[in-house]
Amino acid sequence: MDSDTCVARLDLALVHHPVLNRKGETIASTVDEMDVFDACRLSLVYPVRYLWLITPVPAQRALVDRLLTHGRSPTRLQEGRPRFEAVAGVASLQDAIDDAESALGCRPTTVATSAQPPTSRLALSFDRARERLHGGEAMMLLVGKAWGLAPEVLGDADEWLEPIRGGMGFDHFPVRGAIAVLLDRLLAPHG
Repeated sequence: MDSDTCVARLDLALVHHPVLNRKGETIASTVDEMDVFDACRLSLVYPVRYLWLITPVPAQRALVDRLLTHGRSPTRLQEGRPRFEAVAGVASLQDAIDDAESALGCRPTTVATSAQPPTSRLALSFDRARERLHGGEAMMLLVGKAWGLAPEVLGDADEWLEPIRGGMGFDHFPVRGAIAVLLDRLLAPHG
């Protein structure tokens, strides 16, 4: 496979639960409509196979459904809007993994993201993750809202991607910015 061509074998899971608040407590964060729209828009730039919005809160899933219905309207589709047909709101990360496995015919490798490097294992480098994606491996990138993924998500993930480092010492990205940087490092053609 051409090193600058990547098939859409990367799913993105925007996890709203279980995530941490600033006190380190596990919570369900609020779905932000701009996160949904901006993550969808990125699928027009990068070959993301599917976007999963993870929240067990029925009212939040209803909001996701309303946003997706709006985004899928014929008028919106004619305007060249983001790929809302490749997005789903689900109650749990396991639901997303199961649905992706059914569609792909194999379980995607789950790759957790965090501002903190793992202490119990080696982090997967961006270069190595990129090589594996470009080699055709199916992956699901797990990105947490609020103050990041809860320990149980990090612990259950198959891999843990190295943190984004910008060189300024501050490492708490807004989720939309983090997603854009992650997708660019993993999927953009280099050269």
